[in-house]
Amino acid sequence: MVKPEALVSALADPDRLQLFARICAAPDGLETSAATAKLAKRLVDAGLVTVAGDRYRAVPSVFREALAKAPVDPLDALFRHGRLVSIPHSGRRRQLLLAYLADRFEPGRLYTEQDVREKLSMVHDDHATLRRYLVDEGLLQRSNDGGAYGRPAEARAAG
Repeated sequence: MVKPEALVSALADPDRLQLFARICAAPDGLETSAATAKLAKRLVDAGLVTVAGDRYRAVPSVFREALAKAPVDPLDALFRHGRLVSIPHSGRRRQLLLAYLADRFEPGRLYTEQDVREKLSMVHDDHATLRRYLVDEGLLQRSNDGGAYGRPAEARAAG
């Protein structure tokens, strides 16, 4: 699904906008040319235009698709600009959040405490709480010697 922002970005350049208008106004599409290829590429990449043979054709349905409501991700409300702004105390959203965070850790790899801190600090300042929740829920496990973390099977093997 194309995001509305991608369409606006593709049409933000006056030359691309003018080319798109010419494509829309041409009943049989606009003939391709070397002069329009670079501008048209961005329109094609955004899904606004298709190339059929030697003609550019507008795709008006892309606007309707971009405005269609995407399924709401229950985690979206927890993040702002890629950063976690609140940690649910319990429930389904907390489980989803912890599973999402656990996916940042590659199966089969061991991580030092510093590695875990760095990965979780990218999401939220309270990395220690997130690490503790991941360990408490069994999504991340600390080795017996406390020196390594990993997905449950990998961490056990290290310690």
